[in-house]
Amino acid sequence: MRPKVLRSDDLLTRFSALLRQACSVDIATAWATPGEHLRALADAAASRDVKIRAIVGISGNGTHPDALEKLSGIAAGRLRIVPDRDRLFHAKLYLFKWHEGGVVKRQAWIGSANFTRAGFGGYSNANEEIVLEVGPGERVDALADWFQERWDRCPDSPISEIRRYAKDWKRSPPNRQVRQITSGAVSARRDLLDDVHRPLSLKGYHRALEECEELLRGEGRGWKILDPQGGSYMRAISDRHGLLLGETSWSQLDSDSQRRLKGSYRHEDLEWWGLTGRIVRKSWPAVRQNERKVRASLDAVRRAHDREFPDIAVDTMRTLMDIDDVGYGTATLLLTLARPDRLLSLNTRSQKGYGALSGLSPSTLGEPENYRKLLRWLYRQRWYNDGPPTDEGLVRIWESRAALVDSFVYEPT
Repeated sequence: MRPKVLRSDDLLTRFSALLRQACSVDIATAWATPGEHLRALADAAASRDVKIRAIVGISGNGTHPDALEKLSGIAAGRLRIVPDRDRLFHAKLYLFKWHEGGVVKRQAWIGSANFTRAGFGGYSNANEEIVLEVGPGERVDALADWFQERWDRCPDSPISEIRRYAKDWKRSPPNRQVRQITSGAVSARRDLLDDVHRPLSLKGYHRALEECEELLRGEGRGWKILDPQGGSYMRAISDRHGLLLGETSWSQLDSDSQRRLKGSYRHEDLEWWGLTGRIVRKSWPAVRQNERKVRASLDAVRRAHDREFPDIAVDTMRTLMDIDDVGYGTATLLLTLARPDRLLSLNTRSQKGYGALSGLSPSTLGEPENYRKLLRWLYRQRWYNDGPPTDEGLVRIWESRAALVDSFVYEPT
């Protein structure tokens, strides 16, 4: 068989084809992340009992802990992690073995592609990779000998070692450049929270918010996210929360404060005071006229224990939507401003993003039962549950971590 050159677009399809004939696969890679390539390997192990061994590097925390855990499971423990020392493990080798006529045969890949989402392509921003497919023959046997020798020198990696690495990864997530190399560049702000890029810690969420802010600047938005003084999500959430739950009746607020509470302001500030959503003109009179009922409902949500969510939120959403001219957009905004740590503001401009992240149908998220499912998606996120923090710099983020998701999903027309 003559060597074959494979490019980025070929890798996933060819990998799947070789898995269908293989009885075992050996992988040596500098980095590994979740993605279609890992799902294909898991399917082969589960459906055809393909035996897997993997040697994986962790330099720069470029390997995702979820990938290590998955590899350990599908390889039945035949996973070895190369310690992050001063000598970089940079190998990318894939060995496929099968039997033909009673004879063992092998093919090998050797090239630039790590066992990562970005390395194996399958989307528009994948890395540009090149892989040489070789075998069967002496060259493949030599590569198999190298793998065995390296395998024998590498220590066993029990699940406790993977968990230790996961803790280190949470404390020090890979930097943006490494994440782009392994998981690919994001094409939309919401991708920063998707299944591939999602942070595992509150610190990682902080970093994702900073990257989101950079993307907003690239879009030409004048919004900030974490600045407590400027035109930011953090300031809008804090100020509007105080106006909503303060002692002064909403009808007695001065015109300036009413505009801030509603999310509308003078022209130069119009965009950022409406961050997390606006109480639209038709809804504001209804909210103000039913202030006692609305305040009582929001106060119950504000005082609720964590174990009462999402039930209390959904019940209150229904109560608010029973008021004429109050739709799900206004209801979820009021809920979010009351409990920015627990609730999500949902409107027509954020539905698509929330649907993409949660896997729920965007057009139905405004229904109370589907809003419940959206909140359950939020409460499953590791970064969401990583706290409360001891780091003062993360406390404000923790207190508004749910409301801040809007910065990733809101798409103005």
